[in-house]
Amino acid sequence: MNVVKVVANTPQEALEQIHAQLGAQAVVLNVRKLPVSGVKKIWTKPQVEIMATAPEPQANHEDLLLRLNDKINQLEHEILNRPVAAPQSPRPRPQQLPPRIAEMLQTARTAGTEGDGGLLPAAKIIEQLGLLPSHARWISGQARNFLGFTKPRSLPEEFALVRETLADYWQQLSRRHAKPGNPVRVFVGTPGTGKTTSLCKWMTQEVLLHNRAVRVWRLDSAAANLADFLSVHCEVLRVPVERIWDSAELIPEDTLRFVDLPGVQVGDREGRRVLADQLKELPQAEIHLVLNAAYDLGLLLAHARFFSTLPITGIILTHLDEETRWSKCWNLVLATQLPVTYLAGGQNIPGDFQPAQPEALFDRLVAAGRVEEE
Repeated sequence: MNVVKVVANTPQEALEQIHAQLGAQAVVLNVRKLPVSGVKKIWTKPQVEIMATAPEPQANHEDLLLRLNDKINQLEHEILNRPVAAPQSPRPRPQQLPPRIAEMLQTARTAGTEGDGGLLPAAKIIEQLGLLPSHARWISGQARNFLGFTKPRSLPEEFALVRETLADYWQQLSRRHAKPGNPVRVFVGTPGTGKTTSLCKWMTQEVLLHNRAVRVWRLDSAAANLADFLSVHCEVLRVPVERIWDSAELIPEDTLRFVDLPGVQVGDREGRRVLADQLKELPQAEIHLVLNAAYDLGLLLAHARFFSTLPITGIILTHLDEETRWSKCWNLVLATQLPVTYLAGGQNIPGDFQPAQPEALFDRLVAAGRVEEE
């Protein structure tokens, strides 16, 4: 991107110079006053510095169209010929409980851990696998309320009950935050978490796999949106991408709408305020907080806490190809009271991007008990 910096006595003079160098469609990136030092303040006025860049060129050459067609064919082949994993039966059922987990449960029962704060042995094991103690206590209480005065007939049955309790709570959160109809999908988070990549993955599946009509808005916020590769990818898929949101524009009801916004650093309250004002202009927005699952749990919770002032409807976890501690997912769900909507891994598009299923995530958490066994 070619950035031009101009210094002038007034904003009007600076803009005239920008337009002379880059044209009337130039995009202004930053404007600031230059302070005057020393005795020059007496007779000199502050100058203005403007940084701008030229608008993205419109590609209309035949060779580019040929390359775009090749890329579309490549994406179609990749997404339509992706190997489908054989369905797996749920792991925590009695006959399939991992030996190490069963041994841990039996040890917990014989050691009397049921009297340790009133925790069910299964909840205690989940805590040992990485769940926060307060969450383990909550799960134990919820499972006991579900049971009433009865007790599970076996330890694996108790473990399956905890799985069912967590999955039911997840579904409750999903229903609570669901938006009716065809909402605008918006991606927010800190820079570098994979917001734009997740949008491209989701959009590619909708266009090539489900043949859906899609439109994308690449909007600026407190900072400029520099995700040029989003515009390139939209051009590959022949998806319209806009730089300005027009609330008066009539869009077909069956068109999927995705909005990409610049990341906001944790602690940047002004950037968050500008972002919140933008979100108010989007009708029935389904706002996904994108988090890097490879971060430590403390950092993930800090990010979620910073964005909690926004009307978040769900969490997208990225970089799962770099992470094996699945307890973090459940700690996030229970701490934020938000469902995880999608799971993403890797930088390839379409790559790994799929809806999150609570039962499957619980099974992955339980699979941590196989490590020593293997």
